[in-house]
Amino acid sequence: MKLSNIITLALGTACSITFLSGCAAGFFEEEINVVFMNEGEVVDSGVVTQFKNYKTPSISEAYIPTDFRFLGWTTYDVSELDYSSPSNFKTQYIGAGRMVHYMEAKPHAINSTVTYQALIMHKDDIPKEYHYAVVAWYDKAGTSGLTQTNIDWVNEHLSTYLSNEGVSQDDINTVVFRGYSGNVGPTTGQILYDGDVDVMFGWGSLSNITTTGSIPEQSVRESVPFSLIYNGETKNRYLHRISDNPGGIKVMEFLQSEEVTNYFNPSTGE
Repeated sequence: MKLSNIITLALGTACSITFLSGCAAGFFEEEINVVFMNEGEVVDSGVVTQFKNYKTPSISEAYIPTDFRFLGWTTYDVSELDYSSPSNFKTQYIGAGRMVHYMEAKPHAINSTVTYQALIMHKDDIPKEYHYAVVAWYDKAGTSGLTQTNIDWVNEHLSTYLSNEGVSQDDINTVVFRGYSGNVGPTTGQILYDGDVDVMFGWGSLSNITTTGSIPEQSVRESVPFSLIYNGETKNRYLHRISDNPGGIKVMEFLQSEEVTNYFNPSTGE
């Protein structure tokens, strides 16, 4: 066989395979319409297939009452949701900005359409994971003097302290240190939004978090100065306890201990 014929045959075979692959893809690519509704109005809509996802929209804050939270989008009626545990609850909605996948949408499709409703709930009705204590730390080292290395040390030594205080290992394992980065206004706003913080570590004075920030003054149970050395400079910061949770009280006690003071101010320990 001539070389030119071989090349022609090879090209013909390749084109046939490409054509058949394209036909197969088109044949099997089922489309599902996804519609996002809030209060009877369409917020957004799109299409998902086996090969294409769709990004979920957000909604205007004007639709979210005070102390309510927009969690995302659900195919369930609020009365049908499983509130028995946070993990079960979270499987029943898709967060705003997340991708809807074909395999998620298909089980809920009616006539190739899935309708998602905005899930807006009062903050106190949202199932929350249990934490013995939640510590917010100001993740802005130039201002607070705190770094992830610092927090890792505190977390490790707090665990020992709590164990010596008789706190169970199961409880100790649920302690959370959550960094908040940005300016005072947005970070305190996020802390209020999260609604589970017991202790704030590294922010400024009481007036700073309640005036520049948005923490209600009546929410602050305890406010204590906390100094630390960062890059040779003394940072005058504060500890604020904003709950009556026993775990938060224990954390506050530890953060005021001599051990912690010496760690953050090495010269005072000599």
